[in-house]
Amino acid sequence: MPIPYDIEKRWWVEAGGVNTALVDSFRPALVAFLAFDRDRVPQIIGTGFVVAASSDFALVVTAKHVFTEGILRAQCPHSGHVASSLFVGNQYKIPSLEPEKLKVIWMGSQNAIMLNADHAGYNDALDIASCIVMPQPDESIAEQVSIPLDIDVPAVGEVVHLVAMDDMKVQELAPPSERSGKGQHISLSRRISIRVGVITAVYPQGFRQYRWPCFTTSIPAKPGMSGGFVYWPREGITIAACGVVCADNSTDEAHRDFSQCGESVIGCVWTALSLRIPRIIPSCQNESTYTLFEMIRSGLIPQPLGGIERIRVIETGNGDCIIGKDT
Repeated sequence: MPIPYDIEKRWWVEAGGVNTALVDSFRPALVAFLAFDRDRVPQIIGTGFVVAASSDFALVVTAKHVFTEGILRAQCPHSGHVASSLFVGNQYKIPSLEPEKLKVIWMGSQNAIMLNADHAGYNDALDIASCIVMPQPDESIAEQVSIPLDIDVPAVGEVVHLVAMDDMKVQELAPPSERSGKGQHISLSRRISIRVGVITAVYPQGFRQYRWPCFTTSIPAKPGMSGGFVYWPREGITIAACGVVCADNSTDEAHRDFSQCGESVIGCVWTALSLRIPRIIPSCQNESTYTLFEMIRSGLIPQPLGGIERIRVIETGNGDCIIGKDT
């Protein structure tokens, strides 16, 4: 059904333009990923949101394919090997976190800084990833705004809001003077999008090729919105992310017409509790990692809405684990 109580019977609506105060509050909680190819050509890839922050580092959650498809393809636009190759080097399979190849853009209300990615964590079972980001030397994160996680999943028909970056553009103003990228000047622009719609289906076991707990909404998601978050607005309840934008199957008509139902695929954010992050920042190559669930249980990261009592994480060895949630 369309948005309840909407006299125009719309399936979704763009609400950012009439909610400037809400846009301003979300702005410092969002980041954008900026990848560079071998020739230092920049490309904005997708959205991420901060779930825990200090002046020295922040924990960001995004969609896994922002790393494994978007950033990787931007860094290596040409595969460097034929399809029949028996061996493919890691540089063609794993996105680089090196500062000259990837920057994470934080843009607050009054200023902006480029962050370095210190660690990225994801696995093949989910389209959700975690990322530790740090300011460059002599800089700090001025506004430590974060979005808590929400382990609950709204039911079909519930109203939800999708928050992400939109209209992201990058332009080189001056080329780098060194191979490392020093001296390069670029211009970045973006808009904060807040879209309102309803839950159209819930899939605790996944569906189609999306083989992880997820749900769909009537809100169409544009390229670049991947990694944004979805929250379930409730009276008196803190705004918290219950989902991560992973994919979109909406028709062209749905993107243009509010009266047409879209279909964005949203990964349930509680599954991110199985992702591993280093306990010590900055991390070392052989640094021990701990699941986000363990970090929350030990009090190092704030508790999500709904707590973690219903979450079950079972270690399976080799750094992998199975995660489940009791109803």
